[in-house]
Amino acid sequence: MIKRNLKRYLIPKWKKCQKSNNLYWLLLLLFSIPLSAQKIINVKDIKGTSFISGDISFNQAKNLALNDAKINALKAAGIAENIKSYQLLFSSQDKNDYSQFFSSDIQSEIQGAVESFVIKNQTTVKKSEIELYIEITIDASVIKYETKPDTTFDTFIEGVKAVYNNHDHLVFSVKTSQPCYVTIFNINNTEATLMYPNSYEKPFSLKAIETYNFPLGRVDYELETSLKEKETNRLIFVFTKTAIPFIKMDKDQVTTNEAIFSWIYSIMPDQRKVEYRSLVIQK
Repeated sequence: MIKRNLKRYLIPKWKKCQKSNNLYWLLLLLFSIPLSAQKIINVKDIKGTSFISGDISFNQAKNLALNDAKINALKAAGIAENIKSYQLLFSSQDKNDYSQFFSSDIQSEIQGAVESFVIKNQTTVKKSEIELYIEITIDASVIKYETKPDTTFDTFIEGVKAVYNNHDHLVFSVKTSQPCYVTIFNINNTEATLMYPNSYEKPFSLKAIETYNFPLGRVDYELETSLKEKETNRLIFVFTKTAIPFIKMDKDQVTTNEAIFSWIYSIMPDQRKVEYRSLVIQK
């Protein structure tokens, strides 16, 4: 877990000046360039299935069936290539382990995304005395990309170590080849949060080829775990050419893995660059 503390005064985890923060994001939304103005394809009555067997619980089977429905929604929208890329992404979300996904070139192969969906029906079917499976039916809106990743959009992150001790402070620097904005998420085994920007650190345009040190100003990123075992935290850095606020979170900036990746892949490939770092906190 990454806590944010002012250097002079201890601040409870993710405490917000919410009214002013909401006004800020509203204004930013009104004046941001609508990068989601891309091809949207609506597909209906798309089914996905998964068996409940062996080590696969009901909830796990439900997630697998939903992922299968998303894959079929992409196929129905005409995005049939590189389906293995989507399968790896959904599998990474289920396992909360993105190392394989981000360490490969698979991101560049993704040609669209499920922007939103509605579960219309969910049934449990008894195929035989020993076989059960879940079937989920969804309506979905699918984004079909019309651009490719910008190969000249490079980013450099330095200072994130592999292992930290409890109550250590996280510091790092970022540098980019083009002017852009950065949004940073933290995912551990229990929750996902928007780490930056926040009430104390406002977003701003990063200048090209200039190094920026985080945290900004009088803020510390304190690494803390209450677990007896080591705690793995996953940092996802999303660099975008224009300001695109992430708003699917509660007042403590807690969100979900699905909301994070739905937001990331709603942005056109030539407008974003995504980087991944993982770190372990030990007592």
